[in-house]
Amino acid sequence: MNFTQLEYLKALVHHGSFSLAAEKLKITQPALSLQIAKLEEKLDFKLLDRRKRPIQLTPEGETFYEKTIEILKLMNELKQVSFEMGEEVKGYLKVGIIPTLAPYLVSLFTDNLNADYPNLQLEVSEQKTEEIIRQIKMGTLDCGILSTPVFAVGVKFERLFFEKFYAYVSEKHPQFKKRELNMTDIPEEDIWYLEEGNCFQNQVNSICQVNLQKAKSQSLIYRSNSIESLRRIVENKHGITFIPELATINIPSEQEELVKKLAGPTPVREISLVTTRNNPKERQISVVKNAIIQSVPKRMRQKPEGAIIDTNIRI
Repeated sequence: MNFTQLEYLKALVHHGSFSLAAEKLKITQPALSLQIAKLEEKLDFKLLDRRKRPIQLTPEGETFYEKTIEILKLMNELKQVSFEMGEEVKGYLKVGIIPTLAPYLVSLFTDNLNADYPNLQLEVSEQKTEEIIRQIKMGTLDCGILSTPVFAVGVKFERLFFEKFYAYVSEKHPQFKKRELNMTDIPEEDIWYLEEGNCFQNQVNSICQVNLQKAKSQSLIYRSNSIESLRRIVENKHGITFIPELATINIPSEQEELVKKLAGPTPVREISLVTTRNNPKERQISVVKNAIIQSVPKRMRQKPEGAIIDTNIRI
């Protein structure tokens, strides 16, 4: 048994097939199969149920894999010692960010981060909350930035900032002339939605108390993970959607009138950093955290009046 075999097992479980895992590892599929077979021979039990697609762990494999992840994390900590010993913050950090936040946040903080820490390389990927947390637990992501509260075991959350919710209203819609929108005045069939299962959409559903069956009576149902796509739909058709506060910062002046406050206490989403406890890249993650906090408008660093809307995500 060796650490290379453990890394191969991790890649295989992550990708679910020998061909995909071999491609990512840059080895041949027979070479990967041989190493896994040698590992199983050494252990004297089967790690994988090869009859299933995607490949799944056997019950014994599940137990062994949990320990494998722990061992590989400890090895990664040892690799990070050299970074922690020096004064310079450097290395490679994999960050997952939810799609309703990434397009607006990444451009805010990365330029200053690169200027201050030129040898710290970020790999940012847009992923849903559940996938971010799953990959953090597996060790394929170092940290994530997402909307909370989220109930998940085995990870920790650190609050970064808050975003208010705003309505984005078509010029063709009767509500366009109002400075503020009352939720009870918005017909459900006029609302354009993000894809179901998106945490931002879960929060919008809570705010609007949406009846999805009624909403499906629309002649066109357009579901997307992109707030920008829904903005384009609203700009060109009769309708309303909802956007987070960071999405309003770079809206062109000629479209600013489409952004409407919501009447009453403004609903708010909380944005947090998620990591594992005792993370070996804690120093790198800390400078990213500070860069994010410093990059957002000061008003967003303190909780505004209004309720924090639950994501309704339980993992």
